[in-house]
Amino acid sequence: MKKIYLLTPLLLILLASCGTSESEVANQTQPAGEDENEMNSVPVEEQEEMVTSEIDESPGHYQTIIPYQLSPSRGLTSSNMVSSYNIETFEKGLFDISKTAFSTENHVFREGQVFTEEMVRGFLNRSYTSEEIDAMSEEEKADNNAFSNLGLNPSKEGETDPEKIAQEAPIYLSHILEQNYMIQGEEGNPSFSGMTIGLAMNSEYYYQKEQYGPTFTRELDEQEVRENGEQMAAEILERIRANEQYKDLKIVFGIFIQSGDTDITPGHFLSTAVVEPGNNEISSFTEVNENYVSLPSSEAGKISEEINSEYQNFNRKLESYFDSFTTSIGQGYFKEGELEHLSIEIPLEYSSRGEVIGLTQYVSELIQEHFRNTEVEISIKDKSQSYALITKSADNKLDVHIYE
Repeated sequence: MKKIYLLTPLLLILLASCGTSESEVANQTQPAGEDENEMNSVPVEEQEEMVTSEIDESPGHYQTIIPYQLSPSRGLTSSNMVSSYNIETFEKGLFDISKTAFSTENHVFREGQVFTEEMVRGFLNRSYTSEEIDAMSEEEKADNNAFSNLGLNPSKEGETDPEKIAQEAPIYLSHILEQNYMIQGEEGNPSFSGMTIGLAMNSEYYYQKEQYGPTFTRELDEQEVRENGEQMAAEILERIRANEQYKDLKIVFGIFIQSGDTDITPGHFLSTAVVEPGNNEISSFTEVNENYVSLPSSEAGKISEEINSEYQNFNRKLESYFDSFTTSIGQGYFKEGELEHLSIEIPLEYSSRGEVIGLTQYVSELIQEHFRNTEVEISIKDKSQSYALITKSADNKLDVHIYE
């Protein structure tokens, strides 16, 4: 198979004028591990590229190009995102969004190769006014990457009061994730067809009124976050289209709002947009009505009382028949107000093999009774070991596995 050489960096982006310092952006996220930036050093051009085969048991997934090429900015994901819950939901959601524009039947996936780590870091900075740049020393300009001024987060406009900054110019954008999609030609040689760009936005802004003082939190308005994310997407599109190499790419955007750092449920997508090849503007965004909710829920209005009641009944029946059962922890994915997927973890203090089998059988009956026409995944486990896995499809096909 012919070797593929993908994408030179967006040099024109560095010349585009439209960052906070990197330390301020970092304060909005979790610390990175020491090995985050380790990359595969095997030269890709020395290896023949090929496309993986589709797995029959997992239809609808993109095939990928191997040797697998990591994104230059991959190491930033875990350091910029609030939690592993958000990372997983953000990445999975981008794949689902991409499928509406890039069919899995004739497109293959490759991690983003257009945005370098330096570019992503620049985008996450604040923008600077000319007055702010003029007031900086040469060293400060270099430290803050002010020469290129790529920042998409709002300028402080010279403000120094942390409380006013929190109200008027919080950090909205936390991370940018890029996915590339290749289309397979008649001879099987993939060519670059389009890209999906996810903008992970903050739902909270953290700040200190004084150095080493307590940390305060400002909850950001969801509509305000969405509007800022959509404006940033328009700016990113303009920068991409400034390079002739990417004039004819289809580009998809997804605006994602993260949950707070203490939440046990992930964030969700707010809106999406598809830009057809050759178009230089985003004509409109489509609102996404989805949410993740813990069950049973005490938050009135987030889910219907009927669903909440069904889940409580499910727990009560388990409590009645199994002394070692305490309560289950559920997480529901709701789209357009309807429960589409339910994940349940049932903690079990192991006492006997017979109890594990009996509990698994009874739970299998209950999910057919209480959660029909809904995808359900249930794991029965203690802190260190899994005992059983039960899955049910939306058409009520049941699969039960008890681990030996």
